[in-house]
Amino acid sequence: MSSPPQSRSDFTFPWSVDHQPQNGLIEKIEQFYRLCLLRWQFIETCRKAAQPALARVGTVTDQTVLATALIVLPKVFARWDALRPTLVSHTRALLPFVPLASAEDKAIDSDPAWELLAEFQALSPDQQDKAAKNLSLLWDHFEHMFGGLSGFLAESPIEQSLYLDKLVTASRRMKLARGSEVAFHYVTVELMRLYVHGLQLGRSDRAALSLASTVVALINRGRMMTLAITAEVDSRPTLHAAVA
Repeated sequence: MSSPPQSRSDFTFPWSVDHQPQNGLIEKIEQFYRLCLLRWQFIETCRKAAQPALARVGTVTDQTVLATALIVLPKVFARWDALRPTLVSHTRALLPFVPLASAEDKAIDSDPAWELLAEFQALSPDQQDKAAKNLSLLWDHFEHMFGGLSGFLAESPIEQSLYLDKLVTASRRMKLARGSEVAFHYVTVELMRLYVHGLQLGRSDRAALSLASTVVALINRGRMMTLAITAEVDSRPTLHAAVA
């Protein structure tokens, strides 16, 4: 039969104050503890003694690794650039159903035309109408100056650059109006600039075609609104004469 549990207030350690163990098990535990403590103290002493040397070795190692990286990494990247077209070609042949974005596709996706078109869509309907009117005026002025696109392309590169530089200057001046009630001024000039620049370069990618279709539609829309306003103004004298 087991003895009753000892009261917590009457608890005593299994060894006396003078560290004399009361049984062999406790003696072995104490010996093991002392041995571990001595080993830990020895390791800590060795670590402190070797720390300066390890720091110097670490510095040399870091410099060696850095120098190796500067030599090896450019060669690795060059090798990858050389192998990438072949790997992409094989991947397309083996997995034709997996869409792989090329560098050209990524460049088109990041084209500033997309941001400008989104900025135009963010305008209020009234500001979009004003942008269409201003764009039609800019295009009429362009046709008056150069006689149309063919005349512009027939001009010298200097003349073409001078015209585009004027649009760039106007765009920078109107950029401060972005997000305001007159934001359509900046959008109008940028649409014209990117459109003419795309025509100059002969671009036919998705970004350029999307921008071109939007600009052409806005020019026609602006002209229709201008004709409607002109017809309304011209009809007023006739109406007044009929009333008189």
